[in-house]
Amino acid sequence: MTGPQRRRFGLRHSYSLRTRVAGAAALGAIIITAVLSWVSVVALGRNNLAQADQELAIASRIVLMQPLIAVGVLSLVTPNKDIAVTVRDHGEIIASTSVRLPAEDPGSHTVTMEGTPFRVLTTTENQPEGRTVSIAIPLTDAYHTMSEQRRWVLFAAGLAVAAAAGLGWVFGGGAVRPIRDLTRQVSARSGTSTAEVRVDGSGVFEAEKLSEAVNSLLERVQFAQAETAAALETARDFAAVSAHELRTPLTAMRTDLEVLRTLDLDEQQRAEILDDLQRSQGRVEATLAALERLAAGELTDERDHVETDVGDLVDHAAHDAMRHFPELTVRIETDPELVTRGLPTGLRLAVDNALTNSARHGGATQALVSAHRRPDGWIVISVDDNGAGIPAEERRSVFDRFIRGANATKGGSGLGLALVAQQAQLHGGRAYFDDGTLGGVRLVLELPARPMRAAPPPQN
Repeated sequence: MTGPQRRRFGLRHSYSLRTRVAGAAALGAIIITAVLSWVSVVALGRNNLAQADQELAIASRIVLMQPLIAVGVLSLVTPNKDIAVTVRDHGEIIASTSVRLPAEDPGSHTVTMEGTPFRVLTTTENQPEGRTVSIAIPLTDAYHTMSEQRRWVLFAAGLAVAAAAGLGWVFGGGAVRPIRDLTRQVSARSGTSTAEVRVDGSGVFEAEKLSEAVNSLLERVQFAQAETAAALETARDFAAVSAHELRTPLTAMRTDLEVLRTLDLDEQQRAEILDDLQRSQGRVEATLAALERLAAGELTDERDHVETDVGDLVDHAAHDAMRHFPELTVRIETDPELVTRGLPTGLRLAVDNALTNSARHGGATQALVSAHRRPDGWIVISVDDNGAGIPAEERRSVFDRFIRGANATKGGSGLGLALVAQQAQLHGGRAYFDDGTLGGVRLVLELPARPMRAAPPPQN
């Protein structure tokens, strides 16, 4: 169930960050005020009892001088139970006011008599042996005062909670403003594809971290969009050039098939047409293979690069070329330990196409493949041959797609050198032709220095 569905069925309600801040402030205030209120109520109750004990101590100084006389006087003066005195001798009551106090151990106690709470002080101070005097005052006024104090404490606590929530709402607005600004920036850029996508965190730590994460996400999305657009452009280009390049051989094949079907040909004519069909089919196959390699190369990126031994790659390419073209002799000159980061298949494809171009279109019988590292760290791979060469005015244009040199043989697709240029570009370098040392031309592939990945730590 999606978020909108959850909200529609009442399973979830989303609150703003400002509301959450105010709620957190209120919750904190509730906890603090609850503790403080409990402490205050306990302290006030103890203080009221302490005041009652002080009143009892003052009264006891007078009563204990003559407790029996004091009982008689109090019975006449205070019939309203403002103070109660009970005198016992060996447990027997010998004098008491109208309210008879229960027998208690010496000390202060709180008792309830006839529904009225009393604070009682029982003592034997300055009395004959066996006599105890209990003096009590009612706690009705004290309890009323305590109830009023509790109400004020609760009122103050509620006011503090409301104030905390209000202040949390007010100050929370300023605290969450960077988050709102960040949300506004992201929303404003949500439909942007080519404009600047970075957002600012407004100098707040959490907002800065969030903005970094958002910027990273937006950059990845933009990069993915760029890769998708590049893939679509590659597909369109592939379809366009395929239709352009394949139209001629396919038309020729259709014509040959119609001739074979409609005309009565002798064996020699039939053989010529079949040879023409086979050449056209080979041209179509070669063109499709070259276009496939071009499309695959355009869809690679830096993540596909691995450590590559250039010397080993050149050696294998030279031996394969001599096997495919027996009339071609290839010499190799490479530096030892010539390793870089790149696409092994792409670099191999570039060297293979360079040697194929020399043997097939240049008619070369000798070639020199060299690979060296320059003082600035760049790797230079060159292929010299003794072939027919390429005119100076064509040495740049032959790297374009479907462009053939004046000395090229028939049947080529015009994509071999385009593949070489593409691989140079994918590796951050360049490819170009120069005058050769063997009488033909030299194809040069320059690759920039690339740092090696750190070796993984040894496993225990």
